[in-house]
Amino acid sequence: MNRQRTLEYSRRLCCRLHRQAFSSSSSSSSTITPAEAGSLGHRLREEFNSSSNRNDSTSLSTLLSHAGLSKAKGVSTNIPLSPPIELATTYERPADGNYGDDGLIYSRSCNPTRKLLEDAIGQLEAGQRQQKTAPTFAFSSGMAAVASLLLAQKSPVNLFLPTDVYHGVPTQLHVCLNDHGITHEAVDMTDVTGLEQQLEHHIIESDTNSNNGTLVVWMETPSNPLCQVTDIQTICEVVNGMRLQSKNAYNIITVVDSTWAPPVITRPLLLGADVVLHSGTKYLGGHSDVLLGTISCSNNENGMMIADRIKSVQTSIGAVASPLECWLTLRGLRTLHVRVERQCQTAMKIATYLDEHEHILKVHYPGLVNHPEHAVAKRQMTMYGGMLSFEVRSEAMAMAVAAAVSTIVRATSLGGTETLIEHRASIEPPERRTSPPGLLRMSIGLEDADDLIYDLQIALDLASRICQD
Repeated sequence: MNRQRTLEYSRRLCCRLHRQAFSSSSSSSSTITPAEAGSLGHRLREEFNSSSNRNDSTSLSTLLSHAGLSKAKGVSTNIPLSPPIELATTYERPADGNYGDDGLIYSRSCNPTRKLLEDAIGQLEAGQRQQKTAPTFAFSSGMAAVASLLLAQKSPVNLFLPTDVYHGVPTQLHVCLNDHGITHEAVDMTDVTGLEQQLEHHIIESDTNSNNGTLVVWMETPSNPLCQVTDIQTICEVVNGMRLQSKNAYNIITVVDSTWAPPVITRPLLLGADVVLHSGTKYLGGHSDVLLGTISCSNNENGMMIADRIKSVQTSIGAVASPLECWLTLRGLRTLHVRVERQCQTAMKIATYLDEHEHILKVHYPGLVNHPEHAVAKRQMTMYGGMLSFEVRSEAMAMAVAAAVSTIVRATSLGGTETLIEHRASIEPPERRTSPPGLLRMSIGLEDADDLIYDLQIALDLASRICQD
């Protein structure tokens, strides 16, 4: 209901409850006491909430500000405004042997603090207007979430992996998972026509060989480190069409690593993806003090099937997020919207500055109109992100720039309050190095934009003098 109708409904409800309160009151006085007024106001709002779709008018920023503030079971007064950290690993079994429906047996299978986080993220990913939250699972790291997701699929498993992707994913495949029959091939996810052709070839080959395994179409957008933007909705529509062409088509799943675009920027499940994955270490936690990963599944048939399998893997393998990490991430969620908005604004200013600098060969940032996928980014992102990368003329100059910064910090990772810079090629495995040698990646923090630009200006000037041709 719209806000005007909502207000009219609340007036009628108030009048009815007011009459009921006094008709049942033993007092003949028409004056209501403060305590009665408080009780009546609370009762009115509780009935109002149960009779209307509350989330219709609740913005994403409001949901985030209240992340984890759920009323404890059986508690209606003196509710803590910061959820407690439940550290127990095991729970007493009732005398009748029935543990009940809350799943509190052993913390590997269920933990109240972890469930608060999973429910909060599930609500964000599903969208405010959805009646059901997205089934969500918290793991001990982003890479634990990746491995658990792949192990949850029916074998043999093959991945279509983007040509530009966080190097930890192909490294995990090469070092660990390839030995267990999980294979992958590189695909340019920005070329939808090319992807469609590769999908057709894969389906024909699978049908010919009666392959009942799983094909995982893996998207990472924006990509790490080149900031390529994948058209999630179009690719999901292509995959859905392909599912209808094969007897094995239900085993094609779409996964989006949206670490660089948290829910305040992009919600892939609403664009048709089966699964969305985050390294919660980054923007969700937001303070460089959390190690955590999350997986959320759509509420469609494919997503629910995947969720059941992921839950089994989470419980049986046990790479679960700790209660403290979950609590810290819940704390981070409460400021996610204001942090990301500031980071995106500053990133745009820095990208614009670098794009006009004489010593910069190329700037990779979706917010720039000269970015190849700017139109896609404008359509599927509410903001353009707090990550960018840029290229200078040589690896030596890139290292000199990184060494000459003062306010900006030389470190890996991203999404925290401090601005970071990193030479990517030098930390990638030499045999699988994909980043250009002169590329530097930046994670924009919460500092003043002018301070960061001044820091870069000095560093670029010094580096250009060191590396004069």
